[in-house]
Amino acid sequence: MEKIGDMSDFAEIKEILSAFRDYLLSSELKDKIVKIYLFGSYAKGEATAFSDIDILIVTTDGSHIERSLLNKSYDFLITKGVPLEIVILSIDELFPVRDYFLYNVLRYGMEVYSMAKDDIKMEILEDLKRLAEEYHDSAQEALERGRIRLAIDAGYNAAELAAKGLILLKEDDLPGSHGGIINVFSQLYVVPGEITKEIGCSLHACLKIRNDARYKPNAVLTKDNAKEVIHLAKSLIEIISSKSKPK
Repeated sequence: MEKIGDMSDFAEIKEILSAFRDYLLSSELKDKIVKIYLFGSYAKGEATAFSDIDILIVTTDGSHIERSLLNKSYDFLITKGVPLEIVILSIDELFPVRDYFLYNVLRYGMEVYSMAKDDIKMEILEDLKRLAEEYHDSAQEALERGRIRLAIDAGYNAAELAAKGLILLKEDDLPGSHGGIINVFSQLYVVPGEITKEIGCSLHACLKIRNDARYKPNAVLTKDNAKEVIHLAKSLIEIISSKSKPK
């Protein structure tokens, strides 16, 4: 790779960004890269000759590939002779966007690369499904040990994660509240008859059970309560598994 010369010309920055994108997408990390954005002074048109090139990279594996990605970026940096400042975030921070920094980058930054939207959503769905399965297993273990509150809490987390994944199959964003998730899930799946009303009612009822378990020290909670929540989680995980991408 040739070194880039004049950093004051934005055309040179675009050349760097294109070269960096192509360099990463031709590497073994290509399938792990979700988005690449330019942000900071160059994106705002306020750069000086001494400004860093601020780049956000969103990945599917988060911290698991962070060091490999930083090493690749360093190789590019020293070969091209350019001041790259790299920020790496995980795909799960995209839905919903709660971080103000990320919100600003996505809104005001310059997109250099993006995985196809449907592929992004399927990656998120897979992550949510895996996490739901982990919470479901933890809920089962807690129930077997007689830890009713923990079983209910973990079980509802599993159910809600699966519901979030199902919402993302049809929507581009997620509600920010528990009640909002139930409402949108119900409008998308229960009202059209794609998922039974029984499951929708159970999701609604189990939120109260979960809130009692988490916040009310004197709540009377039973194994049947925990079993209902865990059964709901299992049902939703089975539904989302039937819709996720084949291995």
